[in-house]
Amino acid sequence: VGTGFRVDGMVEKPQPADAPSNYYISGRYILQPEIFDILKTQEKGAGNEIQLTDAMLKLAGRQEFSAYPFAGRTFDCGSKEGFVEANVAFALWRPDIREKVIDNIERLIHTVEPNGEAVAAK
Repeated sequence: VGTGFRVDGMVEKPQPADAPSNYYISGRYILQPEIFDILKTQEKGAGNEIQLTDAMLKLAGRQEFSAYPFAGRTFDCGSKEGFVEANVAFALWRPDIREKVIDNIERLIHTVEPNGEAVAAK
């Protein structure tokens, strides 16, 4: 764990040009119990959903709120593609299944059409 720093603000999913920094919220938190009181009365935010980020900002205004940089590989599992990428990467990192996973991916590339149909045997 790196050196932490105080968080004064957060922006949920900003456009790259509008991002106030190059840090992102990875979804790993240790929160105080008071967050639940805030969430009970939280208005809907981005995406017309109750945003934990908004509640975290309110909590940060009431007590110390810190972030810690993470050095390592991360994946965006909020999309189908990111979820699949994370699972494939995890499988490829495992020496006990790596080769079989590669074989399966190569087989699928050659046996499944873009529309999901099986390739006809030749």
